Amino acid sequence: MNSLRSFLFRLSHTTPERKASRTHLKRAKAGDVEAYLALTAHYLDLSLIYFGGCLHEPMDMRFARVEQVFTALWQHLPYAERVSDFEYMLASALLENTPDNGRITSAEALVTKLRMLQPKTRFAFIAYEFENWPIRWVALLMRIRPRMLHRLLSEARCELCGISWESLAEEERACLEAISVSLGSSPNLRASKELCRRVATFPRVSEIKALWLELRPELVEVRHRYLPDLSQRERLLGNILCSAQSTPMNHPPMMDRVVNTVHFARHAKIKVS
Repeated sequence: MNSLRSFLFRLSHTTPERKASRTHLKRAKAGDVEAYLALTAHYLDLSLIYFGGCLHEPMDMRFARVEQVFTALWQHLPYAERVSDFEYMLASALLENTPDNGRITSAEALVTKLRMLQPKTRFAFIAYEFENWPIRWVALLMRIRPRMLHRLLSEARCELCGISWESLAEEERACLEAISVSLGSSPNLRASKELCRRVATFPRVSEIKALWLELRPELVEVRHRYLPDLSQRERLLGNILCSAQSTPMNHPPMMDRVVNTVHFARHAKIKVS
């Protein structure tokens, strides 16, 4: 029954990009390094932005850290049964290797506020807001329910706007979480009208929503700040390709493979220098 549910979920929530990632993962696990490079390219921006959003450091150092992460992921790739497993390993690697020895202040106030977020909140916010990951995939790899994820995203938006989440009443928080759900879902006229009536009872919430919307153009600018140009991207991918070609894969024991088929829990921790 669980396998049937999983199959139906994949059918109803797939995209061409997701299908391509599954194909690349399958081929990469069989030893196709070029397929792994295609898979890696889809997650390169997320990784660079995440580390850039942690603290100030030379670009070459950030690129070297990302290269090490994806080389280690290649080494442990056979543990991943699904694309979501690979994403979970990637998220774990980024969070476990969050740099904490450096300057977090920036000339841009928004960058400083982003760096002050908790690592898990920062990752979820970057994946959802910067990289447009569907809420269900972010919640899956974070191992939390979508409702809890919307609370994290709402809290992060408030902090980035200079508003303390703790200063809000519980009803205001709940209303902001409902707005977060609305922003990430397909338009529904009836639900939108109901939400408008609800927001009208909280003047402060209306002001915060306006700040959230004003924040979006600034987020686009921050995202592009950490994206590599074409030559830098090609050089980084080339380095990852060379490293993967010279790094043997670690194949999991049969019991680990069986466990991971049901629930992805058996995998090595990735540490980079």
